[in-house]
Amino acid sequence: MSADPNPSPSRWREPASRLPLRWGAYRPRLVAGLAMLFVGTACVLGTTAYSLPLLLVGSLMQPAGWAVLPSTIGRRVAVPVPVLGFTWLMLGGSGFAWCYAVALAAWLLVRLRPLPSFAVLLLPILWSVALPRFVHDYQQGWITILTSTAVIVAAAWLARWIAVRFDSWQSVRTLRKENSRLD
Repeated sequence: MSADPNPSPSRWREPASRLPLRWGAYRPRLVAGLAMLFVGTACVLGTTAYSLPLLLVGSLMQPAGWAVLPSTIGRRVAVPVPVLGFTWLMLGGSGFAWCYAVALAAWLLVRLRPLPSFAVLLLPILWSVALPRFVHDYQQGWITILTSTAVIVAAAWLARWIAVRFDSWQSVRTLRKENSRLD
């Protein structure tokens, strides 16, 4: 007996993977976009008065990452400017850790997550309330970056789990007019 080449219709697939792409393939675009977002954000957050070129590199690389991610054009265009602005705010230290929630919200939007999965935005917000108890000095900024990044990565995976378990019409709402959508 051979394995069925087509996955069962009840098996969940990433909504963005079902979009017709005009250029490139889904997986390479996802990996490249995620890498550019990660490196671009790291460059911005690693900026000091002595490393201003990192701010420029990160500020160019982060929007490029959003542009490459496979999603609808409207979602990819809507997120770079707000996310970049809030990433710049994160340079202010642990008091601005709540800004990580904006980057997570953009990720959920671009990944076409259903509305119930946006509940995970509470995780980085709650962490930003607890964080000042541990981080007291600007020199400890690496703790803010490391722990807040771990929180949003965990929240993104939790959002994916919610999307799989509670998949709703909202996750594929943007796929109804496929012919008029650009990748």
